This record gives sequence, structure tokens and C-alpha cells, in this order.
Amino acid sequence: MIQLRSFKAFMLLSMALLPAASCVADFVVRELGREDGKPDRFFVPYGFSSEGMGLVAGVAGGISGLPQEQNSFFTTALVSDEGAAAVYAFFNDYQFSRIPRLFLDAAVGLGEFPQKRTYIDASPPVNKPPAGSNDSAADDFFRADGFSNWIELDFKYVFDIGHGRYTPINTYTLSNGLLVGGASGGGVFNPFKSGRSYVQAKLFHQDRDYDAVDPSVLLKTSGIGLSFKYDNTDFQVNPSTGNVFEIGIKHDPGSHENENWTVAELEYSQYFKLTPGARVEQSVIAIDFWTAHNFSADSSPYYVGPTLGGLYRLRAYPIERFHDRSAIYYSAEYRVIPESDLLRSLRFLDFANLQWWSLAAFIEYGRVAPEWNIKELHESMKHDVGLSMRVMATQDIGRFDLVWSKDDTAAWLMYGHPF
Repeated sequence: MIQLRSFKAFMLLSMALLPAASCVADFVVRELGREDGKPDRFFVPYGFSSEGMGLVAGVAGGISGLPQEQNSFFTTALVSDEGAAAVYAFFNDYQFSRIPRLFLDAAVGLGEFPQKRTYIDASPPVNKPPAGSNDSAADDFFRADGFSNWIELDFKYVFDIGHGRYTPINTYTLSNGLLVGGASGGGVFNPFKSGRSYVQAKLFHQDRDYDAVDPSVLLKTSGIGLSFKYDNTDFQVNPSTGNVFEIGIKHDPGSHENENWTVAELEYSQYFKLTPGARVEQSVIAIDFWTAHNFSADSSPYYVGPTLGGLYRLRAYPIERFHDRSAIYYSAEYRVIPESDLLRSLRFLDFANLQWWSLAAFIEYGRVAPEWNIKELHESMKHDVGLSMRVMATQDIGRFDLVWSKDDTAAWLMYGHPF
């Protein structure tokens, strides 16, 4: 049976059960024929049912365009009939006036969840693969009451090269949700000639606790992340051409009586714009490669190390289903936007600025391993296939994924492309 494992109302709210993903969004989006620069506010009640939390009721609200045009603030709070409760808040893209190429994102989350499914061993495993490993059983998990709290500060600096040379804040111009001006890359793979380049520093603290886990299991961490990102796509929200390269490390120097750990990640994405066919507005082939490795003698908390499963990688599997010291992942998507005015004609939804809908078909391969060994990482790989429906609303992407594998099946309601 397909289960809705997680929920994100994709039109006007943003709710996360995980720390905010690393992102670069120093831009504004303007639609031809619509008023520019006016702050946009929203307040939305919502409800849903999920496998892990039962019946949930919540509210979300936020404002964009204050105090600076590219800024956005949103928050959400929820409770459930199973005893779950959570509050999340996000503030994005504050530009420092004295260093105009420096931006700040901030996020905080406080949540308590009953009977959360967790793929780790509550005590050292005996005569079986460790829970969460590539060969672990699908039912090798436990459920326990616990909480997940986190705070994150992200500082990002836009280099004065390529398309970033002209302005630290890029302005995209859209017509019916498709890019017609302000492309931020898509040319030759050269940071000095095309695209926008960033260095990012992340300060983080994450704390989890499960009633059934041995106290010696590492679940709390604080540290810093450093990364370099080269975004050579035409439109960061919905790329149709170009590529993205990112490399970074996360490090805990030994906080909370932990041993220190260091995890490195590398990701490369490529986008190919195809010639539109009959009754097609845009079609794109998107491919993605990602790998990660823990270089330390000691393991990091499982949820900040190399993991697969959930909203973005191996979507047929639950969040953090697989984790180990190393991981590798491949994905390919075919994305097509049909020629249709269906969403644009729904006048009662004008407040959401619905622009287009699209379909995507995708396939994913990946696996985790105790060491980064190219041969082992390509043996007994997990894979899945899926279909997705996506919409452009309020200058962002909402997606509904249905994904199948031989081991599991899942449905996800989320915002943003997976890559």
C-alpha cells in the first residue's frame, strides 16, 4: 500500500521535519504583468494524516519582501492526535549592507514525536547487519517517543565573477512561470564567465533523543560546515539548462563529550533543454550525482552522515532508511511542461499565482557502505522508479511523487525539485 510518509503543503507553507537544506537563493523573481516589490503575506491552516504522526492540525504563516525585497520569513506550528507537536521558523536571504555580497539564512525547529520509526540499533547488533546498512532488513527499526531540535545559521558570500559580477542579487523575469529574462548561467562551465559562485559557512546544532536508545549512541552534535557551490543554471528555481557543482565538509570538533567527526560531500547536476514538441512548453532531462564519506575514525550521528531514503534521494524508502560511513547516488529525470492554461484559468486561486503544471518520470540508484570503495558502492545497489506531478505556484515548485522499488513504495508531497 502506498503511504503518505511526509507532508509539505506546496503552495503557501513550508514545514520541515528535518533541518533546512543547504540552499542558495539570493534572487528575486518578477512576473510580467504583476506588481513588483510589494510585500506578500499569508496565513494558512492545514491538516493531514501521516504514518508517523496520525491526524495533524497546524497553521502556517509568513511574509516575503520585508525588510528587503529578497527576504522571506515563514513559520508553522502543528499538533497531532498521537501527541506530536512541533514549531519551525525560517528567515532567508538577509543582505548585509556593509558587505553587500554576504547573506544570512537562519532556521530553528523544535519537535516532539511519538513512536518515531528509527533505523538504528538500540544496542550493539548481534549476528545481523547493522540497522540502516545496505544489507539490513526492512523491518530492522524501532519505534520510540523522542524529540528532534535544531538550529542553523548559514552565511553565504557571492563571488564577483561570472554572472555574479553584475549584482549580488539576481533578478529573474518570468512570463507564465517560464524564464524570459535574467538567466543566471547556462553557458560554458567556467565560473569566471558563466553562472554564480558561492562560499558558504554553516553553524549548526542538532539534538535528537529516543527513549529506547542506549545513552552511548551518538545523537547530539554541534559544528560548522564549509562549502563551495558553482550554480551555472539559467534559473535556480526551475533549471532548464546548465549545471551545478557543490563540494563541502561538515565538522564537529568534539562537542557534547563526542569524538570529533568530519563528513565530506560532492554533488554534480546537469540539465539538458530539449526542443519542445507539439503542445509542450518545456522539456528537460536532469541528471544528478552525489557522494559522501566520513573521514574520521569515529562515526557521526547517523542523520548528519551519508544517508539515503526520504524526500530527495531513493524516494521509495523512508527518511534515513540507509546510512553508513560512505554513500553514492545517481538519478535521472525527464521533466515536461504541457502547453496548458488550466491552472492560470482558476481565478479563485489567483492568490497562489499558479502558472503551470508538469509531469516527471525518474529513476534512482544508490547504496551506502562502510568504506568509500568504488567497487563495493556499485554492488547490490538499491534502486527505484517514480512519477511526479509538479506545479509552479508563488514562484516556487510544488511536487507530488509516487515511487516504487522492490522493497518499498512511497508518496511524497514536497516543495522544490529534488535537485
